[in-house]
Amino acid sequence: MNPTAGSDHPQTEIDALLGADVLERLDKPTAEGTALPNVAYTSEAFHRLENERLFRRTWAFAGFGHRIPKAGDAMPAEVAGQPLILARGRDGRVRVFHNVCRHRGAKLLTEAATGLRNFTCPNHSWSYDLDGHLRARPHFFGGDKHEAVRGTCHRADLVPVRCAAWHDWIFVNLDGRAEAFETYIKPLADRVAEYDFSTLGHGGTLTFDLKADWKLAFENFIEPYHVFSCHPWLHSFVTMKERTAPAFDGHLLYCGYSFQATDPARGEGLPYFPGLSEARRRRGDWFVLFPNFAFEVFPDQVDVFVAHSLGAGRCREEIVCYFVGEGATSPDYAAARQAVLDNWQALNEEDIGIVERMQEGRRSDGFDGGVLSPYWDPVLQQFSRLVVEAMR
Repeated sequence: MNPTAGSDHPQTEIDALLGADVLERLDKPTAEGTALPNVAYTSEAFHRLENERLFRRTWAFAGFGHRIPKAGDAMPAEVAGQPLILARGRDGRVRVFHNVCRHRGAKLLTEAATGLRNFTCPNHSWSYDLDGHLRARPHFFGGDKHEAVRGTCHRADLVPVRCAAWHDWIFVNLDGRAEAFETYIKPLADRVAEYDFSTLGHGGTLTFDLKADWKLAFENFIEPYHVFSCHPWLHSFVTMKERTAPAFDGHLLYCGYSFQATDPARGEGLPYFPGLSEARRRRGDWFVLFPNFAFEVFPDQVDVFVAHSLGAGRCREEIVCYFVGEGATSPDYAAARQAVLDNWQALNEEDIGIVERMQEGRRSDGFDGGVLSPYWDPVLQQFSRLVVEAMR
């Protein structure tokens, strides 16, 4: 297997699609520059290159730990077009493997499973333990001539994928060459260190299919300029003059606001993170960790936002809500949890139409990167730079 499959001339291919001066245009002052051109959202060739380069070379979000909570639990996932298995071993550790039998290439896992001791291929019944080691090959040397493997044929073991878990969130680096995960996560971890994420529990999930590119979903998430126009309730909660411009620190994009009072639509009455400062008790912050992981943190919850690329101009969004302590599970907080989910449903339905309109607009010769706000939009230029730099 070749984890770095793709052209030997990535820069040439990217320049052919985007123009050789793409980084020059992205590096101009925002009032004079642009974001990504239309082809980055509409071209299947660009989507293929994203899979071959961007998502393979970075730490990409792969899945949620709470979906495989016990030893022997496993689920299929896909990153960069690669079918993967996320599995929790007998030692409680999460491991990730390419989801393919080493004999004839059949996919091993097609749906989530619990209580597994082995992965067994339905084609010829080769079996692998939860550490990915080949364990048995029935009739391998002829009829009734079975082979029980005891760690002697590593060439036939499942191919592991470099992975790391941060709280409930599992990341993979397909090409194995990205910086240390601790370095990658540090800018985000430092900014949320005051919140004890170990107190969080899963409280609900929403899923949406969009006729829009995954990049538009994340760009919309981190850009608050549209709030006054698209989200009447959200603007009444925190007005535009109370919002600051998004900022960035390398591959981390972030923004936030302080609010004067809670609101029932935000799950009023839920337990707060322990030991928060007074400023944090009146604060909401949101983050995009490039390329494909985002969340908002409030005094009483974390709401994760991910968008899975399904091809040029298509993605699937998941919004996964976590609450503090008993707020995640107690019947006493069921109404508050539902209010949060209902609010996210309403906000995202307001967003979807706009995001899909932006995707439609990417087919127009009258648009190719945008005339940007020097106050709100530098973060969009940074996101665009990260995309291009990861692919060259």
